[in-house]
Amino acid sequence: MRCIGIDISKTTLDWAAVEAAAGAILAEQSVPNTAAGIAHLVTQLQTLTPEVLVLEATGAYHVPLLRALVAADLPVTLINPAQIVAFRQISLGRTKTDRQDARLIARFGATYARELRRFVPRSALQETLRAWMRYRETLVADRTRLRGQQEANQWQGDPQVQRWLAATEETLLAHLAAVDDAIAKLLAQLPEAAVVQAIIGVGPRVAAAVLGALPVALWGDAKTASAFFGVVPRLAQSGSRSRSWLSKSGPGYVRRMLYMAARVAITHDPAIAAWYQAMVDRGKPKRLAQCAVMHKLLRHMMGRLKAWYRTQTPPLAA
Repeated sequence: MRCIGIDISKTTLDWAAVEAAAGAILAEQSVPNTAAGIAHLVTQLQTLTPEVLVLEATGAYHVPLLRALVAADLPVTLINPAQIVAFRQISLGRTKTDRQDARLIARFGATYARELRRFVPRSALQETLRAWMRYRETLVADRTRLRGQQEANQWQGDPQVQRWLAATEETLLAHLAAVDDAIAKLLAQLPEAAVVQAIIGVGPRVAAAVLGALPVALWGDAKTASAFFGVVPRLAQSGSRSRSWLSKSGPGYVRRMLYMAARVAITHDPAIAAWYQAMVDRGKPKRLAQCAVMHKLLRHMMGRLKAWYRTQTPPLAA
């Protein structure tokens, strides 16, 4: 099996090809991360006819290359950088350079080829939803920072600064409301949004966060979606000692949305409230029980989608 791994940085794209997990390097090269460099790389990769092509998600630097590989119909897989970090530890790797990373990614792909999913690009609507939700998160962070400044200024007692801060907050809140309205209108074009919002606690913001961030190929897959958003527990056990914690992989803002959804569900959904209280009565910490509700809500969302798809066309097929 021929596998290619690509290490991506802001300025360069380093790639390596291997025949098998323990095989020798067949070819490797570094090209600039520019339009011309990407076009040259895609042409080279097409001649190599790889069965698996793996690259890491690196902020925004991988996006132009990913789009070009999808357009060329190459079998590309996008992975979390944490997977390569763990694979390096397993492989006892001690050297970290762009070239070594490309080789490591190629060998990772050859080792786990059967488990890797081919990348399915988001639709234009989903891309927009994801971008708008991420922008909304920056506005929420600005609002939190602004309120902290207002609190601090109350102790300093400068009335003019307080008026400026109040005016800034008013403008920010108006803009945030406009963004929420735009997101709601966008969700109205997505039938899956209505399906998941039928669940108590899942409002427009939660639906937009989950559906915008989760790859379409995973819609309706409860187990994989839970792992994608990091709401599944990790367990560490040694002898009589044992502890667990949320894996917290994937976008953090989605977990924050699910956390708020869980609080609403515990308050307004009798079945969820009883399930939550039963965990607390068994001695589980309230925070842990609330995280379990987050997990349960996400699985309910995926279950509703899976049931709905049995009678509908595939997600975003239109």
